[in-house]
Amino acid sequence: MARLVGLLGLLVAMVCGAPEAVAQRRSSAHRERASSTNRPPPPPPSASLGWANRGTLEHGRALREGDGVRYLPNRTLHWGTEELVGLLERVGDALHQRFSARVTIGDLSARHGGPVERHRSHQSGRDADVCFFARWWSARGVGAALELDDYVSFDRNGRSLDGRYVFDTARNWALLDLILSDRRVRVERIFISAPLRQRLLAYGREHGADGAVLERAALTLLQPRGVSPHDNHFHVRIDCPAGDAQCREGIHRVPVLRRRPVARHDHARRGPQPPAPARAR
Repeated sequence: MARLVGLLGLLVAMVCGAPEAVAQRRSSAHRERASSTNRPPPPPPSASLGWANRGTLEHGRALREGDGVRYLPNRTLHWGTEELVGLLERVGDALHQRFSARVTIGDLSARHGGPVERHRSHQSGRDADVCFFARWWSARGVGAALELDDYVSFDRNGRSLDGRYVFDTARNWALLDLILSDRRVRVERIFISAPLRQRLLAYGREHGADGAVLERAALTLLQPRGVSPHDNHFHVRIDCPAGDAQCREGIHRVPVLRRRPVARHDHARRGPQPPAPARAR
């Protein structure tokens, strides 16, 4: 009898408590729905429009300084496509883990792209200037690594023009290796002076770099024409991101308008001509 009474009490408790449990579950679900409703929508994806030297940037993403990335002082062009910013962040994190070093970034693009000072390109969110890695030079030889606070030009021997620094070929090649082997982003061009290009390719061959990366580096590294030889930084330009239908690779070339030559028989435009001199007999 006592057992039966106990079972009846348990049943009553379960029946009476069920509405309360249901109410609690409903309240929890309501709170979750309200929380998801109040969340701000995700930002729209970035879009690179036009050419690198005649374009704009929509919904650009700002590159933030952190353990793997730093900016040159007084630089304000921090915006790029999600793909470019993500590439720089991944490369910076990898180099920080390997060398406890940060990648030093110069300029990307303005927030909405378009023309900017000091650059012919950097207009569509796909360009980034990356400082070289360098070491101190002393009479005893190559010294410790350092973080540069400005662009420094290097000659074909890897010495800075003022003699204070040495081009850190090992870390600069590691930087290139990470950029060119990234699985999410393809690189269109990396501008650099011809002597430093040869220096980096020679280092990669001598130290057993992956053949595919070496081939990609040989095709991608280029000294540009008609502008600075880029002996003081890498200029990295990525391919048009997938889905950016209005993005254009390469550069926009303004057609050269040439004046139509005047025909010799067009006397009406040229006016009266003096008689031809008589030939000597």
